[in-house]
Amino acid sequence: MNAALGSVLVVDDEPNVLRALGRLDFGAPFALHLCAGTAAANLALAEHTVEVALVDQHLGPGDPSGLDFLADLRRRDPDCYRIIFTGAADLQFAADAINRGLIDAFLVKPWADEHLIALLYQGCETALLRRHNRQLAQELSQRNAALEYLNEELERMVEERTANLRQTLDQMRHQQQELVRLETQGTVSQLARGLAHELNNPLAAIMGYTQRLQRKLAADPDSMQRLEIVLQEVERCRGLVDQLRGLAAPLDEAQVPCHPEEALAQAGARLRTTDRPPPQVRIDGVMPTVFAARRSLVRVFELVLDNARLAGAATCWLSAEPSGQRVRIILTNDGATPTDEAIHNATRPFFTTMSQQGRRGLGLAIASTLLREQGGTIELDRRPDGAPGAVCVISLPAPTPTPLSQAVLPAGPLVGAVLIVDDDPHIAELLRDCLEEGGLPVLVVGSVAEAVATVERQSVRAVICDLHLRDGDGATLLRRLTAMRPGLAGHLAMITGLADSAALARLLGDTELPVLYKPFRLEEVRKLARKIL
Repeated sequence: MNAALGSVLVVDDEPNVLRALGRLDFGAPFALHLCAGTAAANLALAEHTVEVALVDQHLGPGDPSGLDFLADLRRRDPDCYRIIFTGAADLQFAADAINRGLIDAFLVKPWADEHLIALLYQGCETALLRRHNRQLAQELSQRNAALEYLNEELERMVEERTANLRQTLDQMRHQQQELVRLETQGTVSQLARGLAHELNNPLAAIMGYTQRLQRKLAADPDSMQRLEIVLQEVERCRGLVDQLRGLAAPLDEAQVPCHPEEALAQAGARLRTTDRPPPQVRIDGVMPTVFAARRSLVRVFELVLDNARLAGAATCWLSAEPSGQRVRIILTNDGATPTDEAIHNATRPFFTTMSQQGRRGLGLAIASTLLREQGGTIELDRRPDGAPGAVCVISLPAPTPTPLSQAVLPAGPLVGAVLIVDDDPHIAELLRDCLEEGGLPVLVVGSVAEAVATVERQSVRAVICDLHLRDGDGATLLRRLTAMRPGLAGHLAMITGLADSAALARLLGDTELPVLYKPFRLEEVRKLARKIL
């Protein structure tokens, strides 16, 4: 049996019409659904998809008009071919319905069978074509969406690859420039080393003979004035030789954990002793320690501060931020803003924008050499906030943490007080009372800065420190105190309210310190004290 050409829904409340349509020879298989009302028609539509709906305009009582039913069918299935038939030949009604898109055809009773059959064939073909076109439109929309996604993905990949290539090219260009700079600086260093040696002898001779001439010509003021100018120029040459020696000299001291703020303070003091008052220094935040050569670091800061002074800076802000295994020391000043040329050539020997003031352009070049010898770098840039001034970024290795419990213990017994570091006054008072009841002298502070100052000024035999302080963390503080006083190793403990053991392990790292967890019993405090004393 051949498959049905299409499914036809007939809705009419006259049984004779339904029987006549059922007996009609269509000449092709149609699936007919004959319904006497809209209720039966809705059931048929729920179970079947129809290509043609043939509906009488005037249905039985309680049913909507045929036109209203077809309007609802259009909403549910816009591809269905809709025909309305009626015994009243109203051309205006038919034209209005067709123009409104509610129906596709109008049939007047009685009809000619040939005309009805032809209309059903046309309706099935039209409905099937509509469904096919709709399916094609959906597939086309999906393919267009997929194509658009692929185009966007391709554009993203091209942009990403272009960005990677651009970054690689920039890195290669920077590495090439750095290689040329290092080769040039290496050549300059070798030349400077030779010049420093060769120039000192004639300079010494010029200075010595000039002083002898001054003694002989002491009665001639004009000659004395000219000879004094010679001596001043020799002093300038000697200063230049000293700078060249600094540019060429290798690092001659060991690297140790250093505190940047202390080195910066020493650098400022050295500038003041040579009548070069540095900008006022302000420290932002807690400074992490760096692994550096202490004297060289002071010299680097001295050169940076002097550079800021010459640029007219009144204030210099010191801040720092850990970056993996390194520490970035950031010195921001409010002096003159450097040009692109000055930024690019900041560490190149003999480059200066102050040649008229007698500057030789060796300050940051020497600083770069000193830092490079200890695995550090220095860069000059504009201030990121757009304000006038410059930013000098020094990158140095961070010291490798030493487990505090494994540090070298002192040979003899410790003397002094137990230092409690806790910013909660109630906890601090509780610990103080408990330890003093045991006959122990106790000192109490509430911050990292106060703890460092106390250990510097007073005798401390042990430290009990809270993990979280308002200006830092306890683990870092204890490492710093151990570096200041190695004898404290083995006499340190931590207190914390942190219950998450994994999080605590991340914060403490490898310190292996005894930990007192809050809340605690007084006996636990006494037990902890016996353990670290």
